[in-house]
Amino acid sequence: MTAATLNEPSEWRAHWPLIVCGMLGISTPMIAIYALGQFLLPLEQEFGWSRTQASMGLSISLIVGFIASPLIGRIVDKTNVRWLALPGLVLLGFAIAAFSLATDNVAGWVGLWCLHALASALVAPTIWLAVVSAAFERNRSLAISICLSGTAIGSGFGPLVARFLLDSFDWRTAFQLLGLLWVTPALLFAALFFFDPRPRTANVPGSAQDSRAGKDALGPILLSPTFIKLAVVIAVTGVTASAFSIHLVPALSDKGIDLAQAATLAGIAGLSSVPGKLAAGALLDRYGTARVATFIMGLFAAASILFALRIDGAAAAMLACVMFGISTGATFALSAVLTTKLFSASVFGVVYGTLMSIYAISAAIGPLAISAVYDISGSYSPAFWAGVGAAGLAAVLLSNLSPVRSTIHSPHQP
Repeated sequence: MTAATLNEPSEWRAHWPLIVCGMLGISTPMIAIYALGQFLLPLEQEFGWSRTQASMGLSISLIVGFIASPLIGRIVDKTNVRWLALPGLVLLGFAIAAFSLATDNVAGWVGLWCLHALASALVAPTIWLAVVSAAFERNRSLAISICLSGTAIGSGFGPLVARFLLDSFDWRTAFQLLGLLWVTPALLFAALFFFDPRPRTANVPGSAQDSRAGKDALGPILLSPTFIKLAVVIAVTGVTASAFSIHLVPALSDKGIDLAQAATLAGIAGLSSVPGKLAAGALLDRYGTARVATFIMGLFAAASILFALRIDGAAAAMLACVMFGISTGATFALSAVLTTKLFSASVFGVVYGTLMSIYAISAAIGPLAISAVYDISGSYSPAFWAGVGAAGLAAVLLSNLSPVRSTIHSPHQP
């Protein structure tokens, strides 16, 4: 038995608590977002708001997150992220509970969501992935993918927990308990097990020349062909994936599938993203980026073709939804894993944070773009055919990436 084989299980034994911390931590900002739908009716009844007014706070808070992500990412590269995660989880718990203080003042409601966005930035995926990517070497890709499955935990259980609380309590108490019940386990686990093993090279006093080099290094990295290619991939896949996800039910309905069945198929697509993330991590640890990326984008293209054509029967529709879910989940994991592989650990936070900002804007544009396509053409098919082109472009770009090295030296550089 080789030394590498012996090392593989020991890596998991040594660092599995970090994986749990990452999953729980990444799920916490998702909980209020995916639970909001359950609170819309109580808010409408209490304040006479429209659905647009009730959802306005979340939409505006996404802009706050877009601005905050690169800034938090830069802080991640410079400091011990344990001291971001712990107060961030506490603040996020209070931010979720603070929704119970809402009045009929829409501006106040938006302000509460902005507070939630700021707290969420302190426990963004960048925080957890920075530590996990430093702790794991042989199984880094799979470890990152498992952590990112925390998004599915939030989206899958958030509505269920919110529904249970609303059935048992009034909506104000439900918000308070939601913050307490969800954040407390994440906070306890992080307090016990989440420690940042990365060397504090950024904080070690050095020469003025070294400091200057560190500042100047970031510009060339963000302007490098590798970063630009990865940013384009994030943008095109973000636009198409969000557009298809939001409009999947009406698109299937237009093809003759009843609404109840379409909703079930959309749920299957969402659940399929979890094995997609895990498969991407496992394959990237064993095969080259080009082959894995081509396979993932091939699945996305195949799903887009099935959506663009008239789907006859539930079996074909389910196949399309499963392929779509697997490919979108895998693409999300792929972006995080490639950031650790292509860029030095000393700039991981700001690079990944910037990519996530690009993804957030793209995800906001996607539903508007596909709505415009439908309004102009009377069909979703042109948008789905565009998804085939987006997948092809992404596959080509991902197959031609080379590592970018920062002048900021880091001992744990991947």
